[in-house]
Amino acid sequence: MLEVDVSKSFNGKKVIDRIRFKAEEGSFVCILGESGCGKTTLLRIIAGLESFEGTIKYRGREIDREKIGFVFQDDRLIPWRTALENVTFPLELRGIEDAERALKALEMVGLKGYESYYPKHLSGGMRQRIGIARALVINPEILLMDEPFASLDELTRAKMQMELLRIWMENRVTILFVTHSIEEAVFLADKVVVLSRKPSRVAGEVFIDLKRPRNRTDQRFNEYRKELMRLLIA
Repeated sequence: MLEVDVSKSFNGKKVIDRIRFKAEEGSFVCILGESGCGKTTLLRIIAGLESFEGTIKYRGREIDREKIGFVFQDDRLIPWRTALENVTFPLELRGIEDAERALKALEMVGLKGYESYYPKHLSGGMRQRIGIARALVINPEILLMDEPFASLDELTRAKMQMELLRIWMENRVTILFVTHSIEEAVFLADKVVVLSRKPSRVAGEVFIDLKRPRNRTDQRFNEYRKELMRLLIA
């Protein structure tokens, strides 16, 4: 289990006021909140990229950041490296030479045959798939995703949501997925953690008890949307 209990201040002003929540191992948890409420800062804290007050534990111990994968809102691919070379990059940083592992990661995200393509020759959805493969190639225990589909068109976004669920169900890595979209949260998550405005706190948690694949027009789907909206505007 992942256990988070953190606070954060900038220039003496508290921006995160003791955000506390738990994520079961292998679960899909969405962090939902308005733009600017501290969602990205929270992920950066968990990833070890920001200082903080409090504790973050995984399986009862201090979290090992080497076991965390991070998928950013923009793909952050290295333009002069091929798809395969982008995926091998985190392995190289760890002193690991394993092209086969990177090839399997690309195949996992549906990009077999695109190994030698450069980012400029790929669509936005394909580039984000490479970003996901790059995060998964280290075999993370926790995958942090910071609004990875926000810049995609609606159709591509829906396809990527389905693709992500497929990858998650095959791997059962623990996912923390930041979004400001209520519909996306209901469609993806086992549990949604709703954050308040700054100073950011947990406004509530909602467990999504719907079978997958989920129907966005289903009455219960809409009821969950309304419940999350009430928490957001409270």
